[in-house]
Amino acid sequence: LGIWDDPKSATVVDLDQWAELVDKVSEIDGRPAFAIDVPPDRSAASIAASGRRFDGLEHIELVEQRRGTGWVVDRMRDLVKRWRPVCPVAIDATGPAGSLIAPLNEAGIETLSISTREMAQACGGFVDAVAEGRLRHLGQAKLTAALAAARKRPLGDAFGWRRFDNTDISPLVAVTLARFAYAAHGGDTRKRQRTGKVW
Repeated sequence: LGIWDDPKSATVVDLDQWAELVDKVSEIDGRPAFAIDVPPDRSAASIAASGRRFDGLEHIELVEQRRGTGWVVDRMRDLVKRWRPVCPVAIDATGPAGSLIAPLNEAGIETLSISTREMAQACGGFVDAVAEGRLRHLGQAKLTAALAAARKRPLGDAFGWRRFDNTDISPLVAVTLARFAYAAHGGDTRKRQRTGKVW
């Protein structure tokens, strides 16, 4: 009815259902997509990856989260060189991570600017994939904590992620963007040699 959820209400994604999607040995089969996110206070940054598993299911993972943002360009350069991602690195251009676009480009790392409309599509697609059991994750504590702290932020008739408390939800935003980038910009579902976990 146009009334948004009470921020104190249940999480956007059922955490019991999320737990059922844990696969500690899950890994990407082929080349991944990467994404970066930064919380509003710029206290940390998160890099995430997404891709397809050997069985065709989606795989998402938090590659790294560290304090500050000064480490991101060097780490991303190494990841791109090693894994040859299927598309440029996804970043919410209107969010705090947007400031990293210029230094990444100067370092020779292509970026994919995600619009507000695409962010809404990415969040909706993530929720659908969890509900339908189409993805697997490694059960990483930081990612689960971010999901538990995330609530809906209205974006027109759709939604994006927002924090319920002071928890850094950049791991969730990053995996959401990585999944969207893989699906929308070059995801390859053909069988490839197993490459293993990115992190």
